[in-house]
Amino acid sequence: MSRGVAALCTVVALVVGCVAPRRPHVGTAATPQAVVAALAARERATRGLRLSMTVRLVGTEHASVLPSPAYLAIDDAGAIRLQVLSAFGMTVLDLTIRDGGYTLSLPLRQQTTQGTIDPATLADPAVAVSDRMIVALALLFQPKARPDACSGRGATIVCRVAPALRARVTVDDQLRPVREEYVRDDGTSLLVATYEGYMRDDPHAAPTDLHIADPTSGAGMAIHVQRARLASAPRA
Repeated sequence: MSRGVAALCTVVALVVGCVAPRRPHVGTAATPQAVVAALAARERATRGLRLSMTVRLVGTEHASVLPSPAYLAIDDAGAIRLQVLSAFGMTVLDLTIRDGGYTLSLPLRQQTTQGTIDPATLADPAVAVSDRMIVALALLFQPKARPDACSGRGATIVCRVAPALRARVTVDDQLRPVREEYVRDDGTSLLVATYEGYMRDDPHAAPTDLHIADPTSGAGMAIHVQRARLASAPRA
């Protein structure tokens, strides 16, 4: 199960660039409205995305020594499908997230489970790492950059994503996200994602590397995107 668990958050990385990475400069003179608009455009750009990547889980008993290959697809409606392969090319995990629920299949074990995406899962230390990562994946790809839900100042905006949960997003000077933290209203941090490897001075460039931390479980994940393409033009 370690390879499957390790891949559940892999989809938050986007497309691969083509020149040497640039270390982002955190900070912007843009207005909060401009930051929200830029983030919303990036969210729309994930529609139709297809990714090949590697992932590695650290910090738990399920930690993987070597990265696992994984493939991601996002359809035009925002549904996510993630497949994780073994080193021999066999599917070990098949996950679909759609309309607030998920279906997780482990073909080698002939097991299939279904559940609901509930942000409260991240606050419960008794919940298994695999279930926590499914919720984290759904949150990271949930559209959140809306003028009526976000406010901020400088390089950081805060968006309401659930009744008691907010996403705090920090951007660089090109209005690209470099850090995304999910916090409860009492200030408790439930999930932190950092984006690295932007390949050029382009506001539309995307990261090649993502690091995810789950403070409650102590689990962490390193993701590297190898190849990316769009299956179809995203909807407006």
